[in-house]
Amino acid sequence: MQRLGYPARSIVVFAALLALAVQWFVEPFGKEWVWFSTAAIVVAATVFIVWRTRQLSRARRRSAHILHALGAATVDIPLNLRARMPLVLVTGDALASLFDRGAHEPRLVYIGDGAIWLRVDRPQDLPEVALAMRQWRDGHPPDGVVLSIAPALHLDADALSQRLRVARQALADASRLVSARLPGYIAVYQRLTNLAPRDANSTREWHSVSAAAPIIDARRFEIVIRNAESEASGDRYAAAHAAALASIVGWTQRVIFGTLTDPRQPAAPWALYGAGWIDCGPASDASRPWERDVQSQTRVAPAKVDATPAPWPLPQSLIEAMPRRVAMSPRVAAFAHAIGIAALAAGAAFLGAGRNNAALLNRIHADLDRYASITPDHDAARRDARRSLVADRDELDRYARTGEPLKLSFGLYHGAQLVPALNTAIASYQPPPPPPAVITLDSMSLFDSGKAQLKPGSTRALVDAVEMIKAHPGKRILVAGHTDNAGDAASNLKLSNARAAALRDWLIDASGIPATQFAVQGYGDTRPIAANGTPAGRAKNRRVEITLVPDRTNSAN
Repeated sequence: MQRLGYPARSIVVFAALLALAVQWFVEPFGKEWVWFSTAAIVVAATVFIVWRTRQLSRARRRSAHILHALGAATVDIPLNLRARMPLVLVTGDALASLFDRGAHEPRLVYIGDGAIWLRVDRPQDLPEVALAMRQWRDGHPPDGVVLSIAPALHLDADALSQRLRVARQALADASRLVSARLPGYIAVYQRLTNLAPRDANSTREWHSVSAAAPIIDARRFEIVIRNAESEASGDRYAAAHAAALASIVGWTQRVIFGTLTDPRQPAAPWALYGAGWIDCGPASDASRPWERDVQSQTRVAPAKVDATPAPWPLPQSLIEAMPRRVAMSPRVAAFAHAIGIAALAAGAAFLGAGRNNAALLNRIHADLDRYASITPDHDAARRDARRSLVADRDELDRYARTGEPLKLSFGLYHGAQLVPALNTAIASYQPPPPPPAVITLDSMSLFDSGKAQLKPGSTRALVDAVEMIKAHPGKRILVAGHTDNAGDAASNLKLSNARAAALRDWLIDASGIPATQFAVQGYGDTRPIAANGTPAGRAKNRRVEITLVPDRTNSAN
């Protein structure tokens, strides 16, 4: 039964929705980045989903015959046992001799002792088959890839190296596609001698080395040679077999391992976990790659050998030390990844909320500092700064009534602490005092020429002045006298001061205001309001002014 495997597309959709929610409601990078980041998230998620959908669809379509054969071959195996059995992909040379085993149709699956062997006719198909197997195995990738090498099927070492580079690239692509490192194994099928052994089954014995980690030490392969040599005493076949085995192992290290693990190649090197050799394979003669290598080193041409009848054994001994993967349900892995993604989104939300709160506090503190730095004599700028404070306070009041927005929440909002400071600053504003109220009286209507005594009947002209003074009891009254420039300046100054004093005395009696609220000043002819060259101008300059000035002492209190 094919399972769903890891829900990568659902995880991507979940991550994209969380990212959009954080960006729109928290704005961790600012409003100017909202639309750009939204477009980037949507495009990236869409591209991945389309690519992944096409990838899975193509893998299932091209591997449909393998999936069908796999289902039919494992139908009698219990599900729990099937999940624990290693699944090995086999590609390379002579696959028909390994799998068909007398079947009328090509056989794709072989259930061996403790493993499921799956035939992949072309190395280029490894990535898609590996991806299809990951889906079939509920998210678990294949346990390994065996590359079957029959040197006698290749004309020369260069042609073999080219096929090895294709297999190397295919395994690198498969590992990347299933997001897992796939262990690689080499199985070499080569007739080593034309001598007949005492035991016919000895030709079907594997000489192999395998481990639970990549093999990087070439000395491990010397064990294979020493074991074969230890069995060669007194047996002609065993001696010839041991010598040929030593030669094929060395050739394999130079030609096959060298090509698959050369770091200068563009594809990732094979993770080689094991290699095995068997005196079994197709017919061979002195024109084949290994035989040519033997001839170049010994000057002796190897004898022609006949093909081993099929079926050839699969390298069961190679996978005995195969690393076992920790079985974890892809749904459990997806749930863990979803929790991790949610934690990242929460972290971004907290970070964004912290930045937004810091920006809010900095803005309000800047408004408070700007308002405090403006002196009262710059009333227009002070009123503008006060309007900013009122807007800040209204914003904080709205948050207090309806709750702060998500971009300021998550327990990081501290705007309420600034409300008292805002209210204090707003209440401290005092409008500037109005300009002084001035009543100008014609001196000639109040005094005779050159005199400082009020004329009889002149008090009728002072009624408006008394009413104005009584209407503003909190202000000081300045009485100033002015003359034209006719006559001596000192006399004019003395006369203007005397007239102002006479008017002050009358206003004290008429209004009942204490004398301390009054001030007297004579200016003589020093402050004309018109030219003294004409009679009309001189008439305007002869005047007495009553000015109401705010009492600074009272206003300060």
